[in-house]
Amino acid sequence: MTPPDSQSPSPSRFKRLVRRCLQAIAAVCLAALLWVAYSLRDRNPGYTINVRIDPQQSHTSARPFRAGFSREKINPNLNDPQHPVWLAGFSNGRAATRIHDDLWAVASVLDDGYSRLGIVVIDAIGFFHDDVIAVRKAVPESAQFDYIVVCSTHNHSTPDLMGLWGPHVLRSGVDRVYRQQVIDAASKSLTDAAAALQPARMEFHEIPTPPEGLVVDTRKPDVYDADLRVLLFRSTTSPTVLGSIVNWGNHPETPWSRNTEITADFPGILREALEDGIRYGDELKVPGLGGIHLFANGCVGGLMTTHPSVTVRDPFLQKDFKEPSHDKTRALGHQLARRILDRISNANVPTTTHAPIGIQARTVHIPLDNKNFLLAIGLGVLERGQARWLQFRTEIAAITVGDASIACIPGEIYPELVNGGVVKAPGADFDIDPVEIPPIREWMPGKIKLVFGLANDEIGYIIPKSEWDTQAPYLYGKTSPVYGEVNSVGPDTAGILHKALRELVVPSRAPSP
Repeated sequence: MTPPDSQSPSPSRFKRLVRRCLQAIAAVCLAALLWVAYSLRDRNPGYTINVRIDPQQSHTSARPFRAGFSREKINPNLNDPQHPVWLAGFSNGRAATRIHDDLWAVASVLDDGYSRLGIVVIDAIGFFHDDVIAVRKAVPESAQFDYIVVCSTHNHSTPDLMGLWGPHVLRSGVDRVYRQQVIDAASKSLTDAAAALQPARMEFHEIPTPPEGLVVDTRKPDVYDADLRVLLFRSTTSPTVLGSIVNWGNHPETPWSRNTEITADFPGILREALEDGIRYGDELKVPGLGGIHLFANGCVGGLMTTHPSVTVRDPFLQKDFKEPSHDKTRALGHQLARRILDRISNANVPTTTHAPIGIQARTVHIPLDNKNFLLAIGLGVLERGQARWLQFRTEIAAITVGDASIACIPGEIYPELVNGGVVKAPGADFDIDPVEIPPIREWMPGKIKLVFGLANDEIGYIIPKSEWDTQAPYLYGKTSPVYGEVNSVGPDTAGILHKALRELVVPSRAPSP
């Protein structure tokens, strides 16, 4: 008879071991499910926007139009070697090494005596809708806002505020302390701009700006929204400039992917030049306007960029810059600033102190078809909840200020959706005619029509459905997938936003559901 092996577990011990292993696996699975459920939770349950403020065209009493501007610095802390600041855009693991120039939250407040509108733009890659809500909640009620718009410049040399650009793909790059710093700065700049309100007169400028040597469309069809649009506000008692709102469409990524220095990119150069003038060292080339200037990005989908292939000429040094650098950024910013400063100094345009404000805004839900986004949310890389299962809560708005109108779009919209030129692209996944028609500017009211991209959210690229392409054969005979869809919520996003915006602007002509 063979004696039992003293090293072998008894059947009962083996069963207990298996049971404990299964319990441990179940516990891990349960913890993972709870973590995913927590990550997918709605951060603002029940939050909805439904604003309808018609402009008061006939004032029953004297209520002057007023404007106010303010700004707050939002530089991150780079002095803690244990907590790197991860730069957003391009790729993971890009830690900031120094601050080349300051980042800002710049606010403009407009008030027609009946309604008060706040606009704040931050130097950032993007700001999710939940963070926009946090800014609104942080603004004291005493500031008396009827509506607040929070935009991002979409800068690719700023700290990650979305989560996608941490040290690696499975770890968020967001520093929550810095995110709160930005929320606080945005709310303070709005509050201070409201406190700085003073009687103002408004003028507007639409400046033709050919894209050559400035920006390139890197995806067919070649459609641009290249012109500069400016709302300028002066004191009613003097020529003093209070500030301006500048709108132009281009990715602020001029220093490109190898840059590790924090910079506001060309929006920072532009703002500084408009205020203090175009300077090279101690030499003043063109006088500035004074005041505080806000840059709101426009149609950047497609995508619009000052690509390394683009040569930008510095109009004052008479020197070309092709390789990505801060010098190239300066040349781009000064190209834009010179056009604006020349127009304002030479153009004899009418001004008005009568600029009634109209605001139409509503919450929109977008289906989440991007499984990579869903995975990133579930893993906690993207800190963004779902208002409904597999749906993002976002927002659309249409604003009028006198003869100016502003469409607020929560992402990177393709220019053809705004100006026309949506095509039935050969090789697209959907064999359909264009559905997002007519183009947005065709039915926007007013004499000057601005489009704020990344307004109140950043949901990624907003691509016409008839140009959507993730499967072979690829667009225009390409041998590999085109870029864009990987950073888009889904193919129906453009149609949903187009329809929602049109219902706000022209409800009687809006298409039926």
